[in-house]
Amino acid sequence: MGSYEAAVATLNSMQTVATASLTTGSTKEDKKAKVSRVVNFLQRVGLSVDDIDNLSVIHVAGTKGKGSTCAYAESILRHHGFKTGFYSSPHLVEARERIRINGRPITKEVFTSCFWDVYTKLLNTKDENEGTMPLYFSFMTVMAFTLFMKEKVDVVLLEVGMGGEYDYTNFVRTPVACGISSLGLDHTAQLGHTLEEITWHKAGIFKKGAPAVTVPQEESAMQVILQRAQDIQCPLYVAEPLTQEDLRIHNLTLGISGDQQVYNAALALHLCRLWFRKREGREDKASQLCVNTVAAIPRLHTGELTQKVVTGLSQCYWPGRAQTLRKTGVTYYLDGAHTTESMQQCVRWFMQAANEEAKQITGRVSRSLVFNMTGDRSASTMLQYLTLCGFHRAAFCPNIPSSAKIIPDQVNFKVSKTAMLENCVSYRKVWEDLLSTLIAKDVKHSLCDSTKIIHTCPACPPDFSHHTCTCTCTCTCLHHKQSSPVQVSGGPRCVSATFPCISTALKWTSHDREPSCCDVSVQNEAEVANNVDHVQVLVTGSLILVGDVLGIIYPTLND
Repeated sequence: MGSYEAAVATLNSMQTVATASLTTGSTKEDKKAKVSRVVNFLQRVGLSVDDIDNLSVIHVAGTKGKGSTCAYAESILRHHGFKTGFYSSPHLVEARERIRINGRPITKEVFTSCFWDVYTKLLNTKDENEGTMPLYFSFMTVMAFTLFMKEKVDVVLLEVGMGGEYDYTNFVRTPVACGISSLGLDHTAQLGHTLEEITWHKAGIFKKGAPAVTVPQEESAMQVILQRAQDIQCPLYVAEPLTQEDLRIHNLTLGISGDQQVYNAALALHLCRLWFRKREGREDKASQLCVNTVAAIPRLHTGELTQKVVTGLSQCYWPGRAQTLRKTGVTYYLDGAHTTESMQQCVRWFMQAANEEAKQITGRVSRSLVFNMTGDRSASTMLQYLTLCGFHRAAFCPNIPSSAKIIPDQVNFKVSKTAMLENCVSYRKVWEDLLSTLIAKDVKHSLCDSTKIIHTCPACPPDFSHHTCTCTCTCTCLHHKQSSPVQVSGGPRCVSATFPCISTALKWTSHDREPSCCDVSVQNEAEVANNVDHVQVLVTGSLILVGDVLGIIYPTLND
């Protein structure tokens, strides 16, 4: 049997054709074949669809929050004493994180043993199956279900990889319940360029008779979800978010930070309640009633929470999402925001948390940004929200942990190093352009009480509430249409730079406070005096980036 590192290296080799598979096979029949191929792979390792039917599965799709929803549900069920299996993607630091038993990533030994067992069985049956072997995600899916069957878990929390209808996880025929977290525009090249098209894919995990729950969505998305539920013939609910009163009454602080978590936690809560109901043989006859309008969809409210539910929600741990890590002289704020909506939420969370921390620190606090993103997203749209954070330094780097050391779990064959570096240069250019055309907010004009001011000073960055800009700027009042030189309260001067890897970016943005990067040499023309008492570093734009950073600053994450 090979080592863990050899197993991951072999797994990585399955990435090489994955990129093409996202854009080829455009017919519905070709896409459906993805699901049937997984069934074939399962059968080749000794699992039948009937075996899978015997598993108790909660299946969750969505644009953002589906992983957090699964994490909350897993924590609730585990704190009720049930043995849980959890399959998610992507991983942060190590590939074994994708498969969890009782909330913990499987060990390297278990991963290695299962990997080679599955790989050998598939390889031995390759010739009699037209030479087909799985790609990365489908292989991991087969591995996960092999382990869940072997471990005899009570429940499987199954997170969709991408989309839903044609996702590799959609071979499950009899889920106990299905959930849809918040929806938005993402993976548009694969799922469609409208919210309605994307919603159609997400709701493709619905199964006849299995109750489905969604959080409140835009009206157009709700119409699609309702139509899909009617076509598939499954009961449909809307989970109302937890309220501040709910949290206060139960003295509950959710285990994951961020405004969006009241939706994810509520969705998880009601998916678990449906699971409990099914396990206890209590069928909800009202849920079988058909509804014809969005307004008629039954709404689910929090109600009374047991202590086990409160414990499950409060002790839920899901790293890389609105996560704070404090070290000597530096605090890392990590959030894998990669959509417009999630970036807005990230900025709100960061500003609130960072401002609160700054109040407790004596001396000068500096703020830094480490950014990268993947896919076909708009850099301008993503970065414009980050201009509000008052950064002193902004680093743009590829998802490459180190130039000197290759870590198998964090290798990505889908994008070349050259392309990643070119993207970083372009992101920095977008950032600089945004800074040069900032719109100041909450700044009083000298001629009137209007706060609608166009700030035309290219030297002043975005946060006009904490620092003083010493230049005299020309501002235009949109209320009176007048221009006048005024002194404004402005933000810090932000210096940006690109780096060849994450280690060099962290060394620079942390002002040499990250000991894990002490052997990294950084030469940059944009260096400024290191005269700060504490550094706040926000890492965002890509969950892969966040994972690579965690691998550097928190290498014992999975121990």
